[in-house]
Amino acid sequence: MRYTLSNTINKPLDEVITKFKDEEAVKMWMEGLQKIERISGTPHEEGAKSDFYFLHKNRKMKISETILESNLPDQIKFAYHSPMGYNEVEMQFEETGENNVRQTNNSYFELKGLMKIFGFLFKGMFKKQSLKYMTDFKNYCEQ
Repeated sequence: MRYTLSNTINKPLDEVITKFKDEEAVKMWMEGLQKIERISGTPHEEGAKSDFYFLHKNRKMKISETILESNLPDQIKFAYHSPMGYNEVEMQFEETGENNVRQTNNSYFELKGLMKIFGFLFKGMFKKQSLKYMTDFKNYCEQ
């Protein structure tokens, strides 16, 4: 399953990237995130590994992240492993004006187990969650 989402953040690119890289602030725009545990590498650099711990609808979930590519401020690509499967997210930031940044999320999923069977039914749910994180990040940047 693949999809692309985008929005516009009304702030300069350098401010957007500074907020994106602020590990302490991630909880402010990533709903359900309880903690990030650094496993190896330098945050936001290629090869860095982290575990993200979420609480969603009273269920605990761990998602493991690996940075596949890092070309910030323009682009960063993540790989996520979770009980549902594998997910790659390429996040692009493009300055479209003095105080405007287009944020684009290209997502790819390989689901497993029952999620693989029902994945086509849940595509809207995955897109909705990605868009929520993007919108929450946009709101955080613009406040």
